Amino acid sequence: MRVFILLYIFLSGCAAATAQTVHIGGGLSYYNNYLFNKEVEFEGQDTVYVFSGAMGGGLMGAFYFDYGGYYYRKMFGIKTELNFSRIGQSYKVFPGGGSANPNVFYRFRTKLDYIDVPLLFNFCPTHHQGFTLDVGPQISFLRNANVIAEESRVDNPNYPILTKQDFRPITYSALIGIGCFYNFTESFAMVGTFRTGYTFSDARVNRTELQEYSPTNRFWAGAHIMCIYKLNKYYSDKNRGYKYYLKRLKKNG
Repeated sequence: MRVFILLYIFLSGCAAATAQTVHIGGGLSYYNNYLFNKEVEFEGQDTVYVFSGAMGGGLMGAFYFDYGGYYYRKMFGIKTELNFSRIGQSYKVFPGGGSANPNVFYRFRTKLDYIDVPLLFNFCPTHHQGFTLDVGPQISFLRNANVIAEESRVDNPNYPILTKQDFRPITYSALIGIGCFYNFTESFAMVGTFRTGYTFSDARVNRTELQEYSPTNRFWAGAHIMCIYKLNKYYSDKNRGYKYYLKRLKKNG
C-alpha cells in the first residue's frame, strides 16, 4: 500500500515538473452506484438492490505535454483530482421464506463517505476542443460509514449495525471516462465526461471471521462536469489561438 501511494506521488511530481500546460479547476459528479455482493440480487431474492444515486465534487490539476501549445497537435497529460464522494447504497429486504411479498419489506441505506484521489492518463486528439479520454487508478480514503433506516412495512425490522470500523480505510479502483472538452476563451474551459469505475479491493472487513464471507465491491457510473482555468506556457509569437489551429486542422483533413 505504501509503495503504491509513493509511486502515485512520484508520478504526480514528475508530471508537474515537466508539463508545458497546466489546468486547474473544480467539478461536480452525479452517478448511480452499487456495493456489489454476491448475497444480494437485483430481484427475486430476500435482499435486493435499490437504485441509488450519489453525488461528489472536488478539485483538479492536470499537466500536459504539448511542447509549445500548438493547437493542431494531439495532447497527452496526467490529471489528478481530490474528490469528496458520498455513496448511499439502498437495500430492500423481504423477510420470511418462500415467495417474496412485494408489500412486506423493510429498506435501509448503507452510507459511505470517501475522499477519492484518481491519477488519470488524459488524451485529447484535437488539443482540447472535442473528444477527451481519461483512464487510470484511484485511491479512496474512507471518512465515515453508517446505516440509515429508510422504510419498514414489517414489525421489528432487523437493520444491520455497521460503523466505520466495518469497512476498509483505503480501497483501490480503476476509472475510465469519455467526454467532451470545450474552450470558452484562451483561459477558461469546461469538460463533461461520462465516468465509470470499479473497486477491486474489498470495501468491507470480515470482523467476525465468517467462513462464507462475501467481499463487497464498489461500482459507479455517471456524469462528471468540471470548470477549468488554463495556465498555458505558450510561446506568444507562435500561439495564434485555438480557433486558428482548429481551422488549420480541418483544412488539412
